Amino acid sequence: MNKSNNSSRVKFTIDKTGFFAEGAMILLVFAALFQVIGRWGQWDNRIDAIMLIALPASSCLLLALCVLLFGKKCFFLSSLPVLLGVVFFIFKLINSTSWVHTVLCILLYLTIVIVYPATVFGWIRTKWLLPPLFGIPFVIHIARDLPRLSDTANPVTFSAGMQEMSMLCIMAALMFIGFGLKKQEEPAVVEPEVVEPAPEPVPAPVHAPEPAPVEEPAPAAEPVPVEEPAPAAEEKAPDFDPAFEPAPEGSIPELTLDPDPIDFGPETDAQDSAHEE
Repeated sequence: MNKSNNSSRVKFTIDKTGFFAEGAMILLVFAALFQVIGRWGQWDNRIDAIMLIALPASSCLLLALCVLLFGKKCFFLSSLPVLLGVVFFIFKLINSTSWVHTVLCILLYLTIVIVYPATVFGWIRTKWLLPPLFGIPFVIHIARDLPRLSDTANPVTFSAGMQEMSMLCIMAALMFIGFGLKKQEEPAVVEPEVVEPAPEPVPAPVHAPEPAPVEEPAPAAEPVPVEEPAPAAEEKAPDFDPAFEPAPEGSIPELTLDPDPIDFGPETDAQDSAHEE
């Protein structure tokens, strides 16, 4: 799952037709011109020609072009000429005789290196650190230069005056840029949320079904003895009477009564006697 950025992105722009933008461009052009005039004739030393003439003049003109061309689109590019200007000021401190002034200037330049790019890139979400960052040194230089201009015993040379005017124009131009910046908040870019596929469930181990218990066969029923029917009594064939002769065909057999009377027993005789009475 990727994450979404809920905070809006800050972008600083400057309108090239605005008062502060036009004033900054004019001051930067004059700063480059004053620096070249103040160092005029110092071409023999190549290092001084590059670091004290070409570097400050080119950084001023580049910053003016950034305001003119990239004020609405990508003004963060103006951090490059500002950093080049800081290199120039640090190189200029080599000939400084006051260590207090050197330390204070180095602290100021390091602050500019951090605050200015962080502002134009939108990392610092306000522009109000820039005007005092350049305005306070501008006021300090004005307060320090006024007594020197009125010193008739040790008047300021033309070359030194042009160089000081160039420095004042640079600080004033940066202060104007700080006032002229406009804050724009761009909507946050919401990254599409990637739904991670759910892990596949691990199948439970399949156990083989336990075999059903084998039922023991029921004991066979004992056979019930079947009583065989008693054999039927054999009928005894009547004794053959040799005196019996079959009657000839077509004759009526004669019935012969047995001369012996049938004995019905004493009970029968008693019943007959009672009946006769």
